[in-house]
Amino acid sequence: MKNSTTYENLHFDSMINLIRPDDYPRSFAPHWHKYAEIASAAAGSGARQSLRVNQTVYDLQPGDVLFIWPGEIHEILENTGGQTTGLQFSTALFHELPDFTPFFHLFRTVHLISGAKDAELAQRVQAHLDHMLYIQENKGIFPGVETLICLYELFMDLGMYIKNTRFRDAKPDAFGRGRTIEKISMACSYLMDNCDRELTLESTADYAGFSTYYFSRVFRQITGYHFVEYLTIQRIKRAQMLLSDSSLSITEISYLAGFKSISTFNRVFRQHCGCSPSRYRNYYLHEHT
Repeated sequence: MKNSTTYENLHFDSMINLIRPDDYPRSFAPHWHKYAEIASAAAGSGARQSLRVNQTVYDLQPGDVLFIWPGEIHEILENTGGQTTGLQFSTALFHELPDFTPFFHLFRTVHLISGAKDAELAQRVQAHLDHMLYIQENKGIFPGVETLICLYELFMDLGMYIKNTRFRDAKPDAFGRGRTIEKISMACSYLMDNCDRELTLESTADYAGFSTYYFSRVFRQITGYHFVEYLTIQRIKRAQMLLSDSSLSITEISYLAGFKSISTFNRVFRQHCGCSPSRYRNYYLHEHT
């Protein structure tokens, strides 16, 4: 494995780490961490890149882009030809941005961007990555700021892609399409921040300012999940981050994440992650090790 330390140690002084094709590992064992990654297979190459994310194997074709989100177990199964560019970044870079924050849950639903089916977006993402590499090699006065701007532009493109594909058939309603999406996104952020509490469909609909029936319908349309499914996913994500803390027991984590019993937590966690919480904890790769 080549330059594994460069690949898996995000430098948190800059919050963004680029992995050049020559440094991208040929293989890497199953692991997870608290930052996000993007892997981009160069268009027009004959290289082969195969990665497993959670329980899905992605055989990247030339021009494909793969997003890997914090907490997701992933491994590099094969990488030949040295044509993969990688990007690692802390999602904390988005937490204080009002325009991004309510919609970040939608970004996390994207994994594979096909260079064949979604050529325009895949090419734009690759162009942003290429520009970041150029900035890294030709450091100007503010290389960190330039790189951060590229990252934000990349996510603006991703956001427009989601809007144009997921909501293009949505019909305007009494609240206005844009306002409804914004309110549902605010509700999603509310669920993410408060998933350890006792939350109901009725109380969350009231928080969003909708009737329970209307909220349930548009929540499913916009997020792709029923309310209980989405709340459970947020609790699993909370538990995933807590499992990086070796001082907490599995039982403590289950209650801190909002589960009412350890048996329910173990069952649901295995369903979502494909392994037990204790095994998942063993996959954790510390950023500074």
